[in-house]
Amino acid sequence: MAGTAILYNLDGINQAQRQVEKLAELDKADLLEGLGAEAESQTRRRLSEEKESPDGRAWEPLTDDWGKRKAAKSSGGLLEYQGHLIDSISYQRQGNAVEVGSPLVYAAIHQHGGAPVGSAIPAREYLGLSRENADDLNAITRDFIAGVWDA
Repeated sequence: MAGTAILYNLDGINQAQRQVEKLAELDKADLLEGLGAEAESQTRRRLSEEKESPDGRAWEPLTDDWGKRKAAKSSGGLLEYQGHLIDSISYQRQGNAVEVGSPLVYAAIHQHGGAPVGSAIPAREYLGLSRENADDLNAITRDFIAGVWDA
């Protein structure tokens, strides 16, 4: 071409296509294991240290009566009486997803509130992701993808 011209080259799209193909064929098991382990750790930390819902709301304190009974048997956090709840927190991979929770019946009462034995128990939400939790999980995912693309 005479005069002046701009060349548009699509060579870079081939590399992008190869990277997308790598992601499509990827065994996501390692990523899901990493995400599950981190979310489980975040939930345990919320129970033992943070003592607030994922959205940052402080949990309602124990009643005076229950607080005294609990103090006589446990020095744990608000939802740590004998340690069964925190010990039961686990994750499971299910297809392309990870589920974090507890199989204990009373775990749902603490999460959603209720009256299992006649007295109302307020919800003290401990399952879920705070903004910081989500950022941590997103960083794990970004690092995993970068590792796949760099390979």
